[in-house]
Amino acid sequence: MKYKLLEELLPYLDRFEKSGKGSSVEDFLHWVNAAPKVDKEVTAEPDFDKSKFVPLQGDTNAKISQLISLLYKYVRFYYKKGLKDSLLQTPEDFAFLATLAMYGDLRKKELIQKNTSEFTSGMEVIRRLERHELITSFLDPNDKRARRVKITTKGQGAFFQALPILRNIGSIATGRLSESEKEQLLELLQKLNHFHNPIFHDEKESSLTNIVSKYVES
Repeated sequence: MKYKLLEELLPYLDRFEKSGKGSSVEDFLHWVNAAPKVDKEVTAEPDFDKSKFVPLQGDTNAKISQLISLLYKYVRFYYKKGLKDSLLQTPEDFAFLATLAMYGDLRKKELIQKNTSEFTSGMEVIRRLERHELITSFLDPNDKRARRVKITTKGQGAFFQALPILRNIGSIATGRLSESEKEQLLELLQKLNHFHNPIFHDEKESSLTNIVSKYVES
């Protein structure tokens, strides 16, 4: 019943906004009392013109993009299951620890950049890892305005405990591909990463149209 009432109100709200008779609830109530009954047939959306619809099913690029997006969701699903009893909660948690295990200590901004993360979400990962005492931060001796982070002994333990889980995730994520198919997929993904990584870091302020024009159509 609630949805039915809302459906009946929507045409009136649309006409009220177009009328320019006000913007408050009181204005709407005064207007609707004087408004004629809405003819649903007149206000109905026009029929969908199928002749102008270009389905994504025929676009190879769109299909690849969609499948990559789906695979990302599948992998996060496996991470959530695998890490449910771990101090690490997300793939990013593990990736940040792995980066620190490899490089030793880094500025926070460097750590975020090396993991191809947005600054805001990257800082959330760092704060979460600090809260669980998996990493610790300290003043950069070369720049007192910056802080560096490094993995703790507790963080090293969580990292090594997660390695078998990551191997299991990798085995299920690649499905039943043959070894040659995996090698081919790895090569293609590395090629795509090499293409996209500088765009992600260098084109923060660019529109999608400009990015396509510069990197694809040029």
